[in-house]
Amino acid sequence: MKKVLFLLSAAMMMLSVSCEGPMGPPGEPGLDLAFHVENVTVRSGEWARVSEGRYATLYECIKDVDVRTEAYERGMVNVYMFQWNDASNSEVQTQLPYWIQHTDGGNTWLEGYNFDFDEGTVAFYVECRNGTNPPECEFRVVVAP
Repeated sequence: MKKVLFLLSAAMMMLSVSCEGPMGPPGEPGLDLAFHVENVTVRSGEWARVSEGRYATLYECIKDVDVRTEAYERGMVNVYMFQWNDASNSEVQTQLPYWIQHTDGGNTWLEGYNFDFDEGTVAFYVECRNGTNPPECEFRVVVAP
């Protein structure tokens, strides 16, 4: 009981004491987290065939995007793909990399989307079943310094 009373009186005393005196120097400025967001459309005819394997073909499309040196060296770049969601009857954004499973009769295959970036550009990749050209895709690129 004595300990509880002691702790309670110590807490009350701490609450009654206020800081006085001149204000100290200001701290360092915080980071400016101004995100750059850019939507990029890759049309079906813009995909260039990079390689062809036994079951899939890899396509690539490089687009000019405002990826600055700061973001390349110390920041981050995220890419999202716009898709239509039948269940919610609305558009959704899916973060890359992303794999979509397709079924056609008894055949099932995966279609994969990915990206990489350099200063000033983002390269989009899609791996499709052989013989199929990638569809038009809409991406959102988010760059943070």
